[in-house]
Amino acid sequence: MSKSICLWLRVLSLLAVVLAATTGVAQTYPDKPIKWIVPYPPGGTTDVVARSIAQAMGERLGAAIVIENKGGAAGVIGMQAVAKAAPDGYTFLVSDASLATAPSLNKQLSFDPLKDLQAVFLFVTVPHVVLVSPTSGLETLDDLLARAKQQPQALNFASGGIGSPLHLAGEALRTSTASQWVHVPYKGGGPAIVAVMSGDAQLVTPSLPSVMGHIQSGKLKALAVTSTVRLNSLPSIPSVAELGYPGAASIGWIGLHAPAGLPNVILEKTEAAARIALADASLTKRLLEQGADLVADPSASAYAAFVAGEAKRWEIIVKAAGIQPE
Repeated sequence: MSKSICLWLRVLSLLAVVLAATTGVAQTYPDKPIKWIVPYPPGGTTDVVARSIAQAMGERLGAAIVIENKGGAAGVIGMQAVAKAAPDGYTFLVSDASLATAPSLNKQLSFDPLKDLQAVFLFVTVPHVVLVSPTSGLETLDDLLARAKQQPQALNFASGGIGSPLHLAGEALRTSTASQWVHVPYKGGGPAIVAVMSGDAQLVTPSLPSVMGHIQSGKLKALAVTSTVRLNSLPSIPSVAELGYPGAASIGWIGLHAPAGLPNVILEKTEAAARIALADASLTKRLLEQGADLVADPSASAYAAFVAGEAKRWEIIVKAAGIQPE
């Protein structure tokens, strides 16, 4: 037998082994609980949306999806945990804008967010909302900006950490309106929201789903949404664009990433489960009522391209806001 024939036989044998292994994974996955890491404490938008979708997707996959909150460093700690995990389909990152901002906000990372994490699915986009306490005496965005001009040191802006989506939404508002206030970073969006409700801070700009209930109950007062037009879920609240501040527009998002190298069969199975889950009318209704919007193309390839473009855009904003990388 010639050497070339022997070589081809070895190649074919190897391909057969790989195919058999792949088929086995497709047939058995998942055979144990799947972990989704939310890179923030409980209570923020990313956490709220993740829990709603995880339950629905778990039912489609036939396995429990367990949420693990791993907050700190504006999402970097959670991202790093997933980037260094095995790409076996049992550890995912509930990803948001922090994924796109991390490269421009951190001088030294032990991983590359855009290379070591693989896009899987984009669930929803979410606008931010400018919130104050009902007891603040502020009725409009112009009232807030006037106070920021007159008493900037008396106005505490609570964020979910330096460079977090909540922080950058506030920075977009501050720079576009030439305002000043005192930035007070917390370990996540949930604690920042609580700070405003308790009076420890006066201003917060979270994404809408985490605070819709607080707005409806009157615990927080919405002055504007950071979108170009008003939202159907909050028709009485003006957008920053219509108020004359289009530069303050800021849209976040929530999706799913995995450690780079996720097998295609697992990627496809996860994407299929996500599409089926989000096609459920009751889940869609709940997400829309919370202020989230479904996207036209949530696929892995479209999500990866979107994140890459956002990373470039936020790099410009970070520099303009004078935020120093840590």
